[in-house]
Amino acid sequence: MDTDRLFQLFTNKRFLAMEGLGNEVPFFVHTYDISEQRRIYDLVKGLVKRLKTSGVEVCLAGLYDMVIDHFREAGELEDLFAYERDVPKSEFLKEMRSYLSYDDVIKPWFQARLEDEPYKLLFIYQVGEVFPYIRTHNLLNHLQSVVTSIPLVVFFPGEYITSYEHGFTLNLFGKFEGPYYRAFKLEDYLVRGNL
Repeated sequence: MDTDRLFQLFTNKRFLAMEGLGNEVPFFVHTYDISEQRRIYDLVKGLVKRLKTSGVEVCLAGLYDMVIDHFREAGELEDLFAYERDVPKSEFLKEMRSYLSYDDVIKPWFQARLEDEPYKLLFIYQVGEVFPYIRTHNLLNHLQSVVTSIPLVVFFPGEYITSYEHGFTLNLFGKFEGPYYRAFKLEDYLVRGNL
């Protein structure tokens, strides 16, 4: 990940104004190899600090942190850990999906964070840590009504295949596919020179 190049993009007024998107949702996917995750997370956090120093406020949303905070605030975190140990994984997955409803929990969580400050960007990371009870393609579909006035960038451990021949899919860890076609592949966006 070339943080200087990303910094230039994320401070570009045209990018922040969401120009050149052809009325598409301002969602971008930046992929990386899962073996680089620790380094990528450090680079993302450093990039957020650097952007803030330059006057670009970023809402950094860690999905795993969101889940832990949700259960901690409800006073259910220890119960959740015990429940996970006591039930089959399929039952735990079913319950996690019902506890973490997109309409009742996830969308309101993002809405509350985005109302706090005049953010210019939303970065989402920790998507692999919450798989399979939160799937990135489902999350992005649900956030289309929430994130409309700023660019959203997902840091995704895997591939984003954008091909009319092979389809449009998010391929987590190179193993798990989810159909998604609305986001821009950040690297393609840079190469095409939309700015």
